[in-house]
Amino acid sequence: MKLVFSLVFLSTVSLSAEVLSLESGWTFQAEGEMNPKPVSVGVPLVNQGYKVPLRGKYRLEILVPTLPESSLAIYMDRIHSADQTFWNGKSIGSIGSFSPDYYPYWHKVRYYEIPISFVREGKNELTVDIECRETQFRCGIFRSIPIFGSQDQIKDKMVFEDVNQILILALFFGIFLQQAIGYALNRSSKSGLYLAGTAVFFVGWRLPVLNKIHFLLIEPEVLVRLLFFCQFIFPVFIMLFVHSLFDRRITKLAVITFFLDTVLALFQLFSMDPDSRFYLVYIWYLLLGIKVPILIQLLIKNYKKTAEAIVVSLGALVATFFGIADVITDVLTGKNAYLTQYGILTFLFTGVFAIALQSARTRKELRNLNESLEMLVTLRTQELHKQYKLLHDDLVMAAGLQSKLIPPMEFKHNTLSVASVFMPMEKIGGDYFDYFIHKDGSITFLLCDVLGHGIAAALIASMLKVNFLEIAPKEKDPALFLSELNLKMLPVVEKNYITAVVSHFDLEKSILKYSLMGHPSPYSMNVISNSLTPLGGRGPIMGWKKDVFVETFTRDLKPGDRFFFYTDGITESQNRHRELYGELRLKEQLAAGLNLPPKDLNEKIKKDIRNFAFRLSDDVTYFTIDIK
Repeated sequence: MKLVFSLVFLSTVSLSAEVLSLESGWTFQAEGEMNPKPVSVGVPLVNQGYKVPLRGKYRLEILVPTLPESSLAIYMDRIHSADQTFWNGKSIGSIGSFSPDYYPYWHKVRYYEIPISFVREGKNELTVDIECRETQFRCGIFRSIPIFGSQDQIKDKMVFEDVNQILILALFFGIFLQQAIGYALNRSSKSGLYLAGTAVFFVGWRLPVLNKIHFLLIEPEVLVRLLFFCQFIFPVFIMLFVHSLFDRRITKLAVITFFLDTVLALFQLFSMDPDSRFYLVYIWYLLLGIKVPILIQLLIKNYKKTAEAIVVSLGALVATFFGIADVITDVLTGKNAYLTQYGILTFLFTGVFAIALQSARTRKELRNLNESLEMLVTLRTQELHKQYKLLHDDLVMAAGLQSKLIPPMEFKHNTLSVASVFMPMEKIGGDYFDYFIHKDGSITFLLCDVLGHGIAAALIASMLKVNFLEIAPKEKDPALFLSELNLKMLPVVEKNYITAVVSHFDLEKSILKYSLMGHPSPYSMNVISNSLTPLGGRGPIMGWKKDVFVETFTRDLKPGDRFFFYTDGITESQNRHRELYGELRLKEQLAAGLNLPPKDLNEKIKKDIRNFAFRLSDDVTYFTIDIK
């Protein structure tokens, strides 16, 4: 509310203040002329019979009835192009520089303070020396009628003009912030980003014409380059906004105009004379004339399809009308009425409204889609639940069948006693173990680990069972046993490689023979000597190739011997910190349970694994064999 009251106050002061309009009584004497001639201000000198290049003096007598109590000031808007201003022959200010170091500073406002000591009671003379060398400029005091009054009165007038422009720029900048922040948070559509670009570049175009900007002592060339660069680039963002709003491919002609606009804008960032800059402006006008039909055609194509097309079309129509009026005014009079800003502001508001409409429609479509998806998900969930139940029942049945395929190994045979543990990662696993007692009393053990786990590994394990029943009765040698098993499994294994260990215990001769195919070496212990060492030997992986060399290793059996066969599911079990259970922990458990019965030792290891592991990462299988 304070801002509103302030604006109303400033407007009231500006309009009610007594400011003298210096409209009549002016003369102009061009360099080389003998006598001054009456001229009008607010009208370009080239429209009054003068030609560029031009240098001369404006003169005006101003009556001051009584001496003022405070300093006076004069405001002449912008002059083309350089000036030196005098009051009663004393300099009160200059902008730009005259030949031979000519420098035009046409875009800076001419506000000059007049000290009280320079003022005489009665007639006073105002002299304005000007020089204009640009063929594209109209020259002289022509943009508005100069005004004269106290400093406070003139500044109030300037502030009022600035407030009007600042309010418009604030609206543009507000649109930029709203769209830029919206795009940064949502990133749903580029149309908002392009609309934000349009707003910020338009602000950059209008900012250098503010009166107060010229009191900040900013390098004039910087303001000129900023003005023209932003002027050339913002129509590109308008076109990109419309294209992205309707999701249309940009035509080659539009791309060419965008490219030329960008090139011209980049040229404006370099130093050049004002004439050259305005020649580029005329080219920009031509490109603008090409863009308007492209824009109209694009809007017509979508006019009946979406509500936002109607809204943007109305905004574009208003912007086009004001833009054409502004260009015509500038070309005919040299005065820029700044009508374009009102058209562009209208267009931006319609753009914001169009994006809101598009977002609302998108949200509605998403809501409908979400409802459809929720219904579909419900149906799918019910179907998956049904399928899961069927799969669960099948897995339970498969687990029951697998438990029958793998014999319970807790028995005694002569001087040998066995205890086993089988912990599949899922309901069924890929580990398999079995044994066969020969007629002579010797016994063969097989332990296999199929790569992977679950149903596929369990099926391969069942095939191992079939082949074991075929090979075990006729083959006691572990190496020959594994070689034949490898040949039988090779056609069906494919990517599921197998590791295996076969051991044959001849209890009459007290001899252990064993062979390995890629499997961890079993541990050998002795209760009497308290020893713990891994059995030696290595071998190739089963299912890798047809011709493999498998070696049989032999060891004498002694009273008190204990053998521990296991799969790598034990050592590769992980805790929550991804730390492996490892060989060291296993050896510690074996050493600590050396005097325990096989079953008690197995339970001790099983409990330690469950306490350590966050969850099983593979099937865990092991068995312990004691020799009395």
